[in-house]
Amino acid sequence: MYEGIEKRKFIRARFPCKILIHNFPEHSISTHTENISAGGVRVIIGERMEAGSFVGMEIHLKENKISCQGKIVWVVDKKSPYRKGILYHDTGIEFCEISKEDRNAINSIIEKMLCVEK
Repeated sequence: MYEGIEKRKFIRARFPCKILIHNFPEHSISTHTENISAGGVRVIIGERMEAGSFVGMEIHLKENKISCQGKIVWVVDKKSPYRKGILYHDTGIEFCEISKEDRNAINSIIEKMLCVEK
């Protein structure tokens, strides 16, 4: 389950980019990232996915499209502040199959963003 920020191996940045999550061959979830690192992403989705399950992902990172596989590592159910009785699911996905080039591309964008913020 989710162990908090203390356990992070990679620097995360708030960088909203489009992401498609494929949990079955015929089913995709389209959303955006809440934050991203070279190790994974955090998304908020309307469907609950089980921790430990594997998903395919397409991340649209500026002009690059990154295709990779991930593992759901934590899910926190939250009530919608706008609609009574509606839940959404704050979800952490760790990259488990991603090319070195794609991981480096993500890391490069994060480093550039952090330099600009300083």
